[in-house]
Amino acid sequence: MNQKARFTLTATAAAASLFCTVTALPAYAAGQEGTAEQSIDKVIVTAQKREQAALDVPGSVASINAEKLAREGKVRLEDYVASVPGLSISSYRQGFTQVILRGITTGVAQSAATTAFYIDEAPIGSVNAYTLGSTITPDLDPAELQRLEVLKGPQGTLYGAGAMGGMVRYVTAPADFRQLRGSVTLGGSQVQGGANGSSARASLNVPFGDNKMALRFSAFTRTDGGFIDTTEGRDNINQSKVSGGRVAFTWLVDNNWKLHAFALTQKVDSKGTAMEDVDAKTLAPLYGKYKQKTYVAEPSYAHLNVANITLTGDLGPFELVSSTTWQNIKTQTTTDNTFGFGVALGAVLGIPDLGIVGDHQAGTRRVSQELRLRANAFDSRLQYEGGVYYTHEDSSTLIPTPTPFSTTTGAPYVLPEIARAAIVSAYKEYSVFANATYALTPQVDLQGGLRYGSDDQDYQQAYQGLLVGPVPLTFASGAKNSKSTYLFTASYKPSPTDALYARIATGYRAGGPNAIPPAAVVNAAQTFRPDTLTSMEVGYKAVFGGGKMSFEGALFDTKWKDIQISTSAAGFAYFVNGGTASSRGAEASLVFYPVAGLSLRAAAGYTKAVLDEDAPDAGGLKGDALPFVPKITSPVSANYRWVATPGWQASVGASVDYTGERRSDFSGRAPIDVPTFTTVNLSGGLEHGNWRLSVYGKNLGNVRGFTYIKSRSLALDANPLAAGLITPRTIGAELNYRF
Repeated sequence: MNQKARFTLTATAAAASLFCTVTALPAYAAGQEGTAEQSIDKVIVTAQKREQAALDVPGSVASINAEKLAREGKVRLEDYVASVPGLSISSYRQGFTQVILRGITTGVAQSAATTAFYIDEAPIGSVNAYTLGSTITPDLDPAELQRLEVLKGPQGTLYGAGAMGGMVRYVTAPADFRQLRGSVTLGGSQVQGGANGSSARASLNVPFGDNKMALRFSAFTRTDGGFIDTTEGRDNINQSKVSGGRVAFTWLVDNNWKLHAFALTQKVDSKGTAMEDVDAKTLAPLYGKYKQKTYVAEPSYAHLNVANITLTGDLGPFELVSSTTWQNIKTQTTTDNTFGFGVALGAVLGIPDLGIVGDHQAGTRRVSQELRLRANAFDSRLQYEGGVYYTHEDSSTLIPTPTPFSTTTGAPYVLPEIARAAIVSAYKEYSVFANATYALTPQVDLQGGLRYGSDDQDYQQAYQGLLVGPVPLTFASGAKNSKSTYLFTASYKPSPTDALYARIATGYRAGGPNAIPPAAVVNAAQTFRPDTLTSMEVGYKAVFGGGKMSFEGALFDTKWKDIQISTSAAGFAYFVNGGTASSRGAEASLVFYPVAGLSLRAAAGYTKAVLDEDAPDAGGLKGDALPFVPKITSPVSANYRWVATPGWQASVGASVDYTGERRSDFSGRAPIDVPTFTTVNLSGGLEHGNWRLSVYGKNLGNVRGFTYIKSRSLALDANPLAAGLITPRTIGAELNYRF
């Protein structure tokens, strides 16, 4: 029989967002044939910490459907980052990725993250400058998720410190007290010239308590095939094992109160880095494609454990939301420092074949609490909320003494302890915030927001070893800062299907104490201040042709002041404030449903992020591009779904993602012009009853795309350079059973 299904864009962040995925209501059913008329219906988002229509969100937000990602084998940020204009990454090993929004970065050595991360209502990561907070970011397997939301531009009034460039929000699948259901998925993949991969996922949703309670269990394990070999004969050294699980609980206490809770764990264990040794001038491989020269293994792990309890309910005229989060992150990396530290120390000690292997361990325990109240007034023309926020994190960074060995024989050298360091810090933040939206007319809304935050950080550091001297070096420091952020927007809806908006918003990163003993460096400040960012944005969103087409466009202009910059002197690395930068650009996306079953998407983004004045401590000159920010990104995709035979549905999809040229670093740090690359991806599927088979091909052109470049020696422009690479051509399949 023919069945016409009304399609709606579910959980997307903008009515015209390119990245929305269409979900049929009702879903295709087994044994039914027919067509589906696709159109864009009301879009519900949570970008402003409440459910609302996307056209009512005065800002640029993208959404990515997690189930679609899993079907296409896109299980990591690397796989789909190019499909979101304004979003870029810098990465050299799995589990350690810097996420950049609209060009707000000073490179991999920046003090702390400029992009905030949330899992549902839970803030994730560290705002501390000494726990690799800018590169240790959650990269969740889509098995745990409904979708990802990417909020562009500063989100300081809603999400506090760190949300300068924007925010990435992982929205998990909640426990559902309406029905018993589950799924099992098995998959495999093969990387061109590399190893095989595998995946297994399972989930179960169990309602109980007279359908007022529910538990959802999910678990997965995944092996990502490696593709980097060493000149010493070790193959596929960057193979990674990713595993995790989640338990979610929903309780409908009564008609006014609801409780959501979850506990999530994810572990990423990698055997080595995804870096190729390349020539400093040409970026050509030094030892062959996908090869590096290392004398020892460089394993790493990044383990995330997080739990959250969110309670919502009515207190008279107010809606209360209470979110409590516990988080524990542990990381470890092993690095072969032979080409830099080993060469330099070997020259001093007269050991020409001195090898050095180093280790770095970091961890953060964090507790966060947010309370907010929301209400309406004046016949709902005024919507307002206010709240308080508290977070406390205890962090540690341990650098054990490097291990010396002979690169000729592999035998250890017996030397005095070279150096050992430990950093322990505690960070506390208290914030109060308020936001309000007022409808001047049915077409015109004004919104304002304000947040005030105060933070206090304690810091202790200890050094000892050959490089420090005969006397161990210990010292303690601290810093206190306070900062206010604001938001103002105006939106105009000429009709129910289009909207214009203007937005000005600010964001900041917390300051902190410096990792430098008093008087060790002349004129070096013992603390560094918060840096601040102000962004202006105008945009337009619309749905046309009776829901067959949507468009979204935005222009933005961002000013960044008192930039926190990493520098060094007298053997100490520390942070200073200096210089200003700007990021200007435009983004546009178009979605079109020309015929039943066919969806077409295209987007483009332009970002020009540069220093506005010299930054000598960073080696930067006025006009230098901010590191690893592509000027142009342009993704296009097409998907088609049809009834193959009675009871069987088929689908095919294709995407082409272009990432433009980038600059590796500032002028004084031997920068490299990083070339453009374009990836082509294909996917297909066949469904029958409760079964679904998905096949996919990623990076079918087998392009060698760069995600990171650094020098492995102490001379910035000398060989070898290490270049992080995207995964080569990968072919895979998954079989899914739902019940």
